[in-house]
Amino acid sequence: DSPLSPRSAFLGRQTRKKGRSMTKIPASPSSSAGRLGPILRLRGGGGDGGVYPLTHTEMQWMQSANMGVGTGIGAVARDHRHWADRASEDALRLDRATLCAASSKPLAPPVVVTELGLLCNKEELLERLLSKSMPQHLAHVQSLRDFAEATLHPNPHYAADKAAKGGEAAEDREVPFVCPIAGTPMNGRSPFVFLRPSGRVVSERALKGVGATACPVTDVPLGEGDTVHLNPNAEQREALEQRHEERRAAAKAAKVAKGGKKAQKAAAAAAAAAAAAAAGASGSGGGGDAGDAAADGAVQPKLAAGAAAGAAK
Repeated sequence: DSPLSPRSAFLGRQTRKKGRSMTKIPASPSSSAGRLGPILRLRGGGGDGGVYPLTHTEMQWMQSANMGVGTGIGAVARDHRHWADRASEDALRLDRATLCAASSKPLAPPVVVTELGLLCNKEELLERLLSKSMPQHLAHVQSLRDFAEATLHPNPHYAADKAAKGGEAAEDREVPFVCPIAGTPMNGRSPFVFLRPSGRVVSERALKGVGATACPVTDVPLGEGDTVHLNPNAEQREALEQRHEERRAAAKAAKVAKGGKKAQKAAAAAAAAAAAAAAGASGSGGGGDAGDAAADGAVQPKLAAGAAAGAAK
């Protein structure tokens, strides 16, 4: 007797295959029952344990961001680094929202906002500007036109001595300033904006609540480019840098135009003086007086021209 294949034993018959004659053999209950269990386990499939739905942990492991993260000692170390990085990011956001960008000291009025949305203490920023010791991230501040004074709303629940002790998470810690409309703490987790026309600092949520068309505190109308994002992200910073360059170009063009108008006024005054001198020379008598008047008439236009050139410079 030739040995039976698992498939033949399961069906209880043999099939014709590759020209070899195979006879049909009925499967006896005693023989098939003893072999049926092992055969099913060998074949696998359906509900025998070969296929099962993924658990939540396995689905998280299959994501590209968490690929290879297990539950052993290495996984604990990676998880610790992940939470350490997150804690450092929260602390960095908190520092940007509560510390001066020029000196890293706590923000205290008067506070100013630079063209790129950085918060600074006014006195310390002016000292850096006068001493020409501006840090690299504040290199865009080159004159008094590159920042504006801002009004921050103090947090009534903030206590400096309690905040100095620490021991709390960044999101749970009381901060010195909040939004005057929504009460949102200015801890770096929620976006805040500076409004140029009113000088107020409010949360972006409060500004959107009034349609972003006016200051929610003073109702002063807002135009295009009147909103500055505080501590902006990369995309917002790029937009602020472009706007800053446009403002500088416009200010330079206005200065040149103003200088041109002064030159035109000086030239007109010189021409009027020359005409008056010429009229005086023609109306004077002959002889020496006539010669003196003619000489005066020749000198006056030159002096007027020199005055015009000096005014143009």
